[in-house]
Amino acid sequence: MYPIIFSLALNSVKEHHGSFSGIIVTGIIGGAIVPLIIGWIGDRAGLRIGMFFLYLTMGYILSIGFWARPFITNKTIKLFGKKETE
Repeated sequence: MYPIIFSLALNSVKEHHGSFSGIIVTGIIGGAIVPLIIGWIGDRAGLRIGMFFLYLTMGYILSIGFWARPFITNKTIKLFGKKETE
C-alpha cells in the first residue's frame, strides 16, 4: 500500500517533488512509533482499545485516496472488448 500512496501523493503536486518526498519518507518512522503508542495505550486502557489507534492511521491512508487528485492519468488496459483488426 505504501508505494501506491507514495506515487499518488507525488503525482498530486505540481512542483517541489524532492521536498515532498522527503516529508513522506519521514512517515516511515510511523512504523516504529505507532506500535509504541498502541502498547502505551494498551497498558493503560487495555489492548483492545489500544488497537483502535490503528483505525486512526488507516483512516488517514484512506483519506489520501479521496483528496489526492493526480495530474497525470495513466492509461488502462482493456481486457475485454472489441479487438482491433489489422
